[in-house]
Formats: sequence, structure tokens, C-alpha cells
Amino acid sequence: MLDVKKFDQILAPLPGQTALLVCDDQKVLYASPLVSQEFKSASLIKLAVACYYQAHPVDLSQVVTIPDDKIVDGGMLCHLAQRDWQLRDVLDLMLSDSDNTATNFLIDFAGFDKMADWFEDKFTGLHLGRYLMEVTDRENYITAETAMQLFDRLLDDQSPFGQVCQKALHYQESVNKLLQYLPEGCSYSKTGELDDTEHDIARIFVGDHYYDVCFLSHYQGLKERKAIVQGQNAVGELLYYDLLAKEN
Repeated sequence: MLDVKKFDQILAPLPGQTALLVCDDQKVLYASPLVSQEFKSASLIKLAVACYYQAHPVDLSQVVTIPDDKIVDGGMLCHLAQRDWQLRDVLDLMLSDSDNTATNFLIDFAGFDKMADWFEDKFTGLHLGRYLMEVTDRENYITAETAMQLFDRLLDDQSPFGQVCQKALHYQESVNKLLQYLPEGCSYSKTGELDDTEHDIARIFVGDHYYDVCFLSHYQGLKERKAIVQGQNAVGELLYYDLLAKEN
């Protein structure tokens, strides 16, 4: 049985602010005090962008053109010459490679204000204030509870759209946090990071058993970042070995 007291032991010495939410397929197993607090969303906002398209279906096979003047750093598109893509590929790049250009294109394709209003209307603690890589005093925000809602919506979707998202989340490029010491192929996940932010959300599974876990953080400096990431590593290991014990 999962010993949730060990989560308290992992979180207690960590610097800054952290939010940890752990669920199984039936209920919340652990929720730290800040799971309802808004954190800078970093790339977890991409889960929300995907959920917008889940709720507002479009033809994913249509070919779209990404303008040269909309290319920003972060992801593959800023390194590639190709500008014409099927919309499903843009969606995949946003989730699997955390591509910022793909994300900004999908926000514009739907309409920034329209998407932002939908976020505010449908979810608590979710705010779209800026494009990815935009230099501005506006910000994007999310809570651990809302991130988990968005993540579960995508993973529970059995439609072709859901299958695109699930494949992208299964082949997530960044796995240095909750999944650092876990075997390949045992998870769906999405990370996010800024200079003062390290987030990760994952579904970790062994056989038919799984845990959903969201770990948000805010800190200052490289030393604090190291401690946060090590805490995330420890949470992921704890969950994986508990699942392994269930299977055996």
C-alpha cells in the first residue's frame, strides 16, 4: 500500500513553494497544501491548448502554413525549414517536443482572446496571459488541480484526437524529473520549466495499475532547482516501485 507519509518527508526540506497531487483511477491519494494555488504554468499551458481543441474539434488532416515571422525558440520548428504541416503534426509537436512555435500557432489559429476566455470560463486557476517566449509583464498560470483535470481529459479521450495526444504524451522528450530513473515506456507525461519553475505531470503505470501525479514548483537559483528536481525524482521512484510491488 502506498505510504503517503513519505511524500511529506520528500517535500518538507524542499526550498521555495511546491504543490504535489497524486491520484489513482478512483480518488485523490495525496494533496499537499498548495494544490489549489496558481503557479506560473510554463509549458503545462500546452495541456490546456490541447483541451481547447478537444472541445472545439477541427480537421486535423488539414495542412497549415506557419509563417517565418512567427518562429520562436524552443522545440523543433525553429531548426527546420519546413513550414507546411498537417494540423495533427503541429499538435503532436506542441505536446511531444514542447514546441513553442507550434503552441503559439495553435493559440492564434483558434484566437488568443477566444481561447483565454474559454480557459477562464471552464477551469479554476487557469489563465492565458501571453504567448510562449513573449517578453511581457503578463503571465500564464495554472494550479496542480487544474493541470490534473486537463491531463486526465486528454488521457481518457478514446477519439482519434485523444489518440494523437496520448501518443505525443507517451513519447515526451523531457523525462528528467518524475521519470528520471524509471524505465522507458511506463508513462505519459508533460513537463514545464522557466528560470524559477520546474513542473512535471505524469501517469506512471505498471501492468494494469497506474498513478497520476502532478508536481509544481517555484524556487530561486540553481541550488534550489537541484533540490526541487531531486525531490521530483524521489516522488517518481516511490510511485513506480509501489506499482511494481502491486504487480508482483
